[in-house]
Amino acid sequence: MAAACLEHYTGDTIIHVGELFCDTLSVDQAPWGRSSANEFQERLGCEYHCILKMKLENNWLHVRDTLSVWKRSETCCMVFQGSDEDEEDQGEEEVEYKYIPPEEMLPVDAAAPCVAHLLKKKVDNVKSREQNNVNEERKRKRNDEATQHSQIAGNAW
Repeated sequence: MAAACLEHYTGDTIIHVGELFCDTLSVDQAPWGRSSANEFQERLGCEYHCILKMKLENNWLHVRDTLSVWKRSETCCMVFQGSDEDEEDQGEEEVEYKYIPPEEMLPVDAAAPCVAHLLKKKVDNVKSREQNNVNEERKRKRNDEATQHSQIAGNAW
């Protein structure tokens, strides 16, 4: 029923409460969770992108319900030219891809507490690189200002 509703829904935002595929503890009994059918979840994943996912408090021990917010994805079409070597398929191939604006992308990196230190090193390296860039920019500005002051002082004589 949810998939049929989604077929007729014209809005841009879906709020899903419950378990989603592969985010359930009852894999043998309900790999898609117990909240929405696989047809709905497949369509949701194909036509929308998740912009928020948060754990719900007071879950049962055997349930991993979340609240997730999904935004309708725009699509873009890419055309691929067939290769000259492929005599049978020399035409163009059109493929549709979802376009997700960078500010709407969820982070890809996620780690369980037992391996979080692996991501921390990566984050620390990125922060260190960013700090080095900031320091270099400050140093360059100071050098530019010092050069400018010496030129002004030289012109005064």
